[in-house]
Amino acid sequence: MNKQRVTPERRPVPGTEKAKLNRLKPKTRLIVVGSILIVVLIAAVSAWAQSFNVNLMGGDNAEIACDGRGMQVQRLSRTAVNIICSGPSDNPQPTQPPAPTPTSPAPEPTNPPPQPTNPPPQPTNPPPQPTSPPPQPTSPPPPPPGGNIQPFAGAPACEDIGIAHDNRAWHGIWSYEYGCHWDHEHKQNPHLVDSIFGTEYYSLAGGELSYPWQTYSGAGENFETAAPGASMENDGKHQGYAWHYFTNGLEICDQSLLLGNQCFDSFRVQTHQIGGEMGALTRFHSVYTEGIACTPEGASRMQFNGGAGAYGRTINGQFYALTRDNINQFPNEFAGCGFGSGGGWLDFGRLNWPERGVLQPLPTDNAQFANFAQFGPPEAAPYRIHPNSNPNSLDSWQSEGNVFNCLNGDPNCEQRIMVGYGLHMLQGESVGMTNPGNASVPMSERQTHFWCVDPVTKLFNCDPQSNPGGNDNTAQALFRAWIAVPSVMDGSQYDEDGARNGAFTFHGYTNRYGDIVDGCTAPGLDCVPTRFEQFPVGNCGQTACKAAYRGSTDRDGWDALSVDGTPIQSGGTPLIPAGERWLKYPN
Repeated sequence: MNKQRVTPERRPVPGTEKAKLNRLKPKTRLIVVGSILIVVLIAAVSAWAQSFNVNLMGGDNAEIACDGRGMQVQRLSRTAVNIICSGPSDNPQPTQPPAPTPTSPAPEPTNPPPQPTNPPPQPTNPPPQPTSPPPQPTSPPPPPPGGNIQPFAGAPACEDIGIAHDNRAWHGIWSYEYGCHWDHEHKQNPHLVDSIFGTEYYSLAGGELSYPWQTYSGAGENFETAAPGASMENDGKHQGYAWHYFTNGLEICDQSLLLGNQCFDSFRVQTHQIGGEMGALTRFHSVYTEGIACTPEGASRMQFNGGAGAYGRTINGQFYALTRDNINQFPNEFAGCGFGSGGGWLDFGRLNWPERGVLQPLPTDNAQFANFAQFGPPEAAPYRIHPNSNPNSLDSWQSEGNVFNCLNGDPNCEQRIMVGYGLHMLQGESVGMTNPGNASVPMSERQTHFWCVDPVTKLFNCDPQSNPGGNDNTAQALFRAWIAVPSVMDGSQYDEDGARNGAFTFHGYTNRYGDIVDGCTAPGLDCVPTRFEQFPVGNCGQTACKAAYRGSTDRDGWDALSVDGTPIQSGGTPLIPAGERWLKYPN
C-alpha cells in the first residue's frame, strides 16, 4: 500500500525543484511533494481505525485518498505534516498529535499495523470489566436513590455488602435504605413516637439501644460491679434489646385504673429479654421507660381529635396533643397530666418451671422468694413464667419493682421510683428447652437442646407451613406498663415545683434500682437519668402513686417480621419473603 524507492543520494540545489517539476510530461506527471511527508492513513476496516507512517526521500511522490468524510492536514514542521482522514462518525474523537518524525527512517509497518495510541472507545459484548476492583462501600455508604427498597428474595445480608452493624443503633430486620437484611431485629422504631416524648433520651443514653446502666454476667441485687472479663449485656446479648410503645391509652383508662391511680395515654419502653433459656435463667434485666400519665379527672378533660389521631386539648382554636412539649408549654390547660421517665435494672423475680405456679429455685434467687406469706404464690409478680400448655416456652414476663436492696439511709424505699412492664410472648415463641441446671454453667459451656435452629448457621429454620413466623422469639405484646412514685415525693426536697399539689417535677438521677441519689453529673451504672414534669401523684391514698396501663395481646401484639405490625399468627403479612432464612438465634 505504501511504496518506497531507494535511489542514489542526491543533494537538492536550492531553487531547482520547481523547474524539474515543470519538465515532467502531463501523462506521467504525479503530484510531487518536495518536502518529506509523514502520512497517517486512517481507514475504516472492520470498524477499526489504522495508522501508517510513510517516509519519502527527496523527489518521491505519494497520492493519498480518504474513504471518509474528508481530509485534514496539520503542518507539524517544515518537513512534517499529519494527514487525518475523518471517519464516518458524526462525532469523531480527537487524536493526539504524533511526535515529530525521527531523523532516521521509521521501521516498516507491521502486519497487522499497530493500534492507534488514542482510539475512540469501541463497544464490546459483554462490556469491558474494570481494571481494578470497585471501591468497597463506606460505613455508612451513601443512601441509594429513593431509599425505599422493598424486601426481595435473595437479598444480601447487610454486613456482607459492607454495611457496618452499629450495636447502639435501632434497626428492623430489613434495611429499606440499602436493600439488605440483618440477622436480628429490635421490634418497634422508637423514633415513630419522638413527637410525643422528644429526643432527650438518645443523648442521655448515648444511642438508641443500650445505655450506661446495662447489666453484665453475674448481675444481682447487691450493688455489684462487673468483674474483670464479665460479659456486658450489649456484647453478649445485644439481640435482646427491643423497643415497644403504645398510644391513645386513654381509650381504655378505666381498665388501666384497675392497676393504678392514674392511667397512661402513651408509653415508650426499651426492654431487654430473650424468650428462650438464655432469658429464662436470668433474673435481672435492664430497662428504660417514659410515659404521659393522667389522673381520672385530667383524662376526662381530654378530647380525641380524629384528624390528629390523638388525645389532647383545643387551646385558642388550635388542637394540641398530649405530648411532653405541649404539657410544658400549657401546664394549666393540661393540669392532671404529666410526663415521667426512669430506668435501671428490673428484677423479674421467680422462675415458674416447668409450668405456671411451680417455683424453680435458681442460684441468683433471694431466700425470701420462698416466703409465700410475703410474696404470694410463685406466679405472683415479679416472675418469668412457663405456661401449663407448653413447659418449654417462656410466655410471660412481669416485674413489680425491686424490693430487696433499698439504700441504708432509706430502709423503707421512700425515695425509690419504680418502673416496670409485663410482656407476653405468643405460644411457641421459644427456640428450645429450658434447663434450670444451666443456670450455674457459663454460657459458653451450656448444652441446650434447640429445635428450629440450624446447628451450624444458627439460622431459624422452622417449617413456614406448619409454624408460620413461630419459634423465633419475635412476636411480643406489651400488656402491662407502670411508673410508681412514692407519695412523700410530692412537695419534698426533690420536688422542683416546691408545693404539695399533686404534681411531681424532678430532674435528677437514681441508682440502678430506683433510689434517688445525689452527686451524679452524667449517666452511669448508678446514675440513671430520671425526669418528671408535673407527673400526677395526688390523692393516691397509699405509699406510692402508680400510673399504669393494662392492655392486651390483641391490642398491643406487635411482630417486627410482619408488614403492617399485625402478628403473623394473627393474619399479618410476613416481611421476610417465603423460603428465606434471615433470623439467627438469639433474636
